[in-house]
Amino acid sequence: MITDDDIRVELATSEELYKAAKAVRKQVFVKELGIPENKEFDGNDFCSAHVVAYIQKRHRKLPIGTMRIRFFSDFVKFERMAVTKNFRKMNVAEDIMKYGFDYVAQKGYRKIYGMCKKELLPRWQRCGYHEIDGADKIEQNGMTLIPICCDIPQNARALTMVSHPTLLTAKEGHWYDNSQKAKDFSNDETVFMKLRRLKQKYLNY
Repeated sequence: MITDDDIRVELATSEELYKAAKAVRKQVFVKELGIPENKEFDGNDFCSAHVVAYIQKRHRKLPIGTMRIRFFSDFVKFERMAVTKNFRKMNVAEDIMKYGFDYVAQKGYRKIYGMCKKELLPRWQRCGYHEIDGADKIEQNGMTLIPICCDIPQNARALTMVSHPTLLTAKEGHWYDNSQKAKDFSNDETVFMKLRRLKQKYLNY
């Protein structure tokens, strides 16, 4: 029996996971909701980040949920959230959202914009969202969509221009996989400089 502990969430940094994100959206939005494929895949996928939830089955990842993230000046937009039918009673959407919060906070963002169906507003409010005052609601595909916003705390490890170069060149979303390496490198560099100064002082080279 599959439990919430079996679910993994990851940023799509490979062709495999990018295709997995598209497969979930095609299943949910195109086949279930009848949204035309050319409207669902609108071209913004190529300049967005994609979060994918999956279950590992031997050497294969079975995709069960996804969300697209687009980046603006001082906020990000969470959109195209989809979970396949058999997994909607589990915490897949919450796991994807939590991953997204942490990911964008590490990039330094503090505000998240989204749109939700009118009847789902209470659910999103429980996740920390609130309606955006003065923002226009829209009608789309027979649904009333409400603009919502979530304010997230500042992340103490948010990346900046003075972050260690090994963090800024790491794989997207996996910056702190290399944090220990960066720390070790900094320590090694410090030791090297101390040894060099001692050589210069006492050995004159």
